[in-house]
Amino acid sequence: MSKIISPCYNVIDLFCGCGGASLGLELAGCRIVGAVDIDSTACKIYPENLDLKPICGDLKHVKGSEILKHYGLKKHDVDFVVGCPPCQSFSSLRRTRGLPKGDDKDALIVAFLKRVREIRPKVVLFENVPGIATLEGGRYLDLYLKRMHEMGYESVCKILDAADYGVPQHRKRVIAFSVEGTNGKEELLMPPPTHSDPKFVDEGDKLPCVTVRETIADLPPLEPGERDSVIPNHKARKHTQKVLEIIKNVPKDGGSRKDLSRRLWLRCHRKLRNGGAENVYGRMWWNQPSPTITSRCTCPSSGRFIHPEQDRGITPREAARFQTFPDHFVFPTETASADRYIGNAVPVLFIQNLVRYFVEEYGHLS
Repeated sequence: MSKIISPCYNVIDLFCGCGGASLGLELAGCRIVGAVDIDSTACKIYPENLDLKPICGDLKHVKGSEILKHYGLKKHDVDFVVGCPPCQSFSSLRRTRGLPKGDDKDALIVAFLKRVREIRPKVVLFENVPGIATLEGGRYLDLYLKRMHEMGYESVCKILDAADYGVPQHRKRVIAFSVEGTNGKEELLMPPPTHSDPKFVDEGDKLPCVTVRETIADLPPLEPGERDSVIPNHKARKHTQKVLEIIKNVPKDGGSRKDLSRRLWLRCHRKLRNGGAENVYGRMWWNQPSPTITSRCTCPSSGRFIHPEQDRGITPREAARFQTFPDHFVFPTETASADRYIGNAVPVLFIQNLVRYFVEEYGHLS
């Protein structure tokens, strides 16, 4: 980007989690002036990495006026509100397992809309999983966009892949930018992709996608159960003998469980019809972006999360790099807990690049 953004845009991050979106916003030149999350551990991680202590509370009950008062702000002091409501109700995995009785899928969206109405920022950034655009005919995304329009915001909304914006990970997300009071003065557009599959980079001025090799190859090798003494969270899970036998027989650089001798298949995989679980016990490819990092991203049984070359699952630090967190970003030392906060975060660079573009192109509208 050619323009320089001065830190003059005040942002409140709702559903802030451990701070992935907030860090991206800071790197885009914004100032974080408020944050809220219901997760008490996330609220402890956040101030270890960013210069702000979040409100720990349920956004269904924490009103916008309380947020503003807590941080010494007035209603029109806020330029951006960012919201990445927890997406479990809209995820494909959750739908295959069914929803618990009483699950109110739109409750957090409605809460977010209420807080936006009370805070009245100039710009709103909403992020969620692609399932929100299709579940029940897309009614939940339609609800959100309709309510934003009724409040006087014009929106642009699209499903984007983080890998197209320099993140070393394929991670598709619904992104909606909404600007108050444009009155149709200017059409809002999403930022164009900056990266592409190397096979197609000659078709334009895009850069090749950032690969697994570029992202983690410099990290010290580890055996299962081993921890690096210098790099935080670079600790490999200790695998059972059965799992280790499977991993060692998966071909390097992109092999999967389907490449294994059938005697090594787990009983549950033998029962699958028409394929299925293709990526379970799969290795990442060196020369491609990683698959989507999840809250179980170091478990080989949960996806294509085996190191391309070493006989182990990836470490939390490797997962954090795919999410574009810097190595100095603090996560819990316990692996399962670190996985959760890393996997649920928004890629730092994704938010940084989207917001920087949007401010440069449309900052004059706000």
